[in-house]
Amino acid sequence: MPPQIGDFISEQVYDGDLLSYSGHVVLSSAIACRFVDVNGSEQLDQDGKSLLNRKEVEAITRLAHHLQEENKSFRIITPYDAQRGALEEALRDEDLNWEDKCFNVDSFQGNEDHVIVISVVRSKALGFLSSMRRTNVMLTRCQHAMYIVSSRAFLEGKGADSLVGKMAAELGKRPGAWLTYDDLESGKFE
Repeated sequence: MPPQIGDFISEQVYDGDLLSYSGHVVLSSAIACRFVDVNGSEQLDQDGKSLLNRKEVEAITRLAHHLQEENKSFRIITPYDAQRGALEEALRDEDLNWEDKCFNVDSFQGNEDHVIVISVVRSKALGFLSSMRRTNVMLTRCQHAMYIVSSRAFLEGKGADSLVGKMAAELGKRPGAWLTYDDLESGKFE
């Protein structure tokens, strides 16, 4: 993973004992982790068993268009099966590559890809994000870059003490690290 992400994870999860590879192709000065501010709200799926966030699905579909056009190898990770299903359906409906693209966190453990897109889903309470181990898995799968799609208000508010919230506070303070849904609509991805 890029050194700035690895260094953050090392400090937060491994007491500084995890060392990043100094020769990584992504320089420490690069923005390897971008956050996409989506003002959507989580909701229960039709069965009332899993959560999804439609606005995040829309944002990620735009990201997928861009990444596919750029021929970048990417995968999408989310904690919730309803969101995974909604993402697959949206990609398929847009004639994008959807097979072997969307995963829940547990099924993606041990895998990685050049670019990882994370759909946090949560906007009201921590839920899944309260599990440090599972959130750590979700945040450590990228080789070159990562997009975290969530509500900035949530990550700076109720989610601020989660690993994702702390990552947003640390890595999100770089100029250009935050994008909005409107940025994606206008074709701005960096």
